[in-house]
Amino acid sequence: MSSLLEIASMRFLVYDSFSQLFLYNYYDEDYSQLIKKLGKLKDIGEINSIVDFQSIWEKLTSSKKSDYLIEYSTLFLTGLGVKPLTPVESKRFFSLMGEKVAKFRKDDILRFYRSRGLKLNYLGQFIFEEDHISTIFAFMAYLINEELKLRQERKDVYKNLMDQKNFFLTHIYGWIPDWINDVISDKRSDIFKVVCKELRKWIDFENNYLLRGSKN
Repeated sequence: MSSLLEIASMRFLVYDSFSQLFLYNYYDEDYSQLIKKLGKLKDIGEINSIVDFQSIWEKLTSSKKSDYLIEYSTLFLTGLGVKPLTPVESKRFFSLMGEKVAKFRKDDILRFYRSRGLKLNYLGQFIFEEDHISTIFAFMAYLINEELKLRQERKDVYKNLMDQKNFFLTHIYGWIPDWINDVISDKRSDIFKVVCKELRKWIDFENNYLLRGSKN
């Protein structure tokens, strides 16, 4: 049985990796770092019992970087297709439920960031919204890193775990599983079909862990 510190460390690594996977890794250095990170993750047995990073690593390394960039831009940047797949929470809710709901969700995610005194770190020339899937996963990793520090210092983690649960339920579980299904069923999806199948496994694990298994 893994310790709570080990579980938190594992969860941090997975969210951090999915955050990087959903960035537009245009520059060679960024893309190489992604491949190296996945190469390390695929050899961690406990993580791969939940998420098959081996399959993601194999798909990327057997594809050209240009294939990855073309698929990313086609699926996530153009906004075209039967169901636009732009991985931005407020844009998805705007298309499904209108401006009022989209604004409410965007304001809520900004409230979470302000509670930690965070401002979005813009990445070079490619600027992603505060509620882009990559930013959402990065913030979840931030919360888990906060949990790690609290546990190492033997401080109370109750509020942190409540924030993790609330953020996960609202800003991950509340829309990403449906979006995943749309990506997987899109005929243009190849590399990200593999990524999203594994992401779906991870979200199922997290839903079970946060609602039933997390401990103070």
